[in-house]
Amino acid sequence: MIRVSACLIVRDESDRIAGCLASLQGLVDQVVVHDTGSTDDTVALARAGGARVVEGSWSDSFAAARNASLDAATGEWVLSLDADELVHADVAGLRQWLDGVDDRALLVLIRNPVVDGGHGYEYTTVKLFRRWGARWVGRVHERVVHDGVPVQPLRLVPPELLALDHRGYAAEGAAVRKGKRNLRLAALELRDRLDDRPPSPEAIALAALNLGRSAIGAGDPQQAVDAFESVRETVTGGDVWNEATDHLARVLLGAGEPAFGIVLAGQLQDVGVDPSYCSWLRAQGLAQSGDAVAALHELEGVTQIVDTAGRRHDPAALETLRGLCLELLGTST
Repeated sequence: MIRVSACLIVRDESDRIAGCLASLQGLVDQVVVHDTGSTDDTVALARAGGARVVEGSWSDSFAAARNASLDAATGEWVLSLDADELVHADVAGLRQWLDGVDDRALLVLIRNPVVDGGHGYEYTTVKLFRRWGARWVGRVHERVVHDGVPVQPLRLVPPELLALDHRGYAAEGAAVRKGKRNLRLAALELRDRLDDRPPSPEAIALAALNLGRSAIGAGDPQQAVDAFESVRETVTGGDVWNEATDHLARVLLGAGEPAFGIVLAGQLQDVGVDPSYCSWLRAQGLAQSGDAVAALHELEGVTQIVDTAGRRHDPAALETLRGLCLELLGTST
């Protein structure tokens, strides 16, 4: 019986595929690799690592690529991965834990290292799910649905049983390169959603959110601002609106527009976003405005940074901001 299938999509990952597959040893009963057109040794290395390789081509859709891998899987559970991820698991503990789970999809902790000299972060996303009825949707920032309905995962796999390290953005410049790729795909996805008949404001807003996120990664802040503003005009309230407003605040703060960042932080708090996170945004705006005293006041009691998408940012960012405020006051730590 195949209990767990690992499903990967790859292209030219010869420097990473072996490490990823090695981290799966003992955890999964089957590995399916969908190669979208590698020109290096990725396919040979995947086969040497025991994977079943499905060779194909790239069709400008991460969902289509992941579904090709999913179609070749036979396990009860699917662990979805990329070659730039390493798995850390308590194999016996995880298998025993799964015996008591009746969920269709589960959240898994993803750890991202420092990105291009900044701070790293952690987040949770659907990585482990039951295969029956599951499909991927979305050209970029793809997501799992079961029988056409978006999954509503409520349970996190205990990180001591399963967690992933994502190395894809650790290399210098990787975020921009991938951002430019994703920006093109996000534009295609938005076009598709605008062409839907009847159009769905919620689907259009989600596509615009992903376009803005991709524009940030691609280094195009103005396109990001335009996309996030369009989300706020398309839907009112809800998770997508919250994320768009959060991203908009951060882009404007990064562009040296603290007053807008402060206003947007207030709007987020008004709709129930974590007050500590809103204080973190306001503190950045106040510090940029030269009001270090007010910024430090906002940071009182803030011990963690968890944004509207659930990403848990490195606490070192708090100390960095506090240090900058103290410098503004002419003091030292």
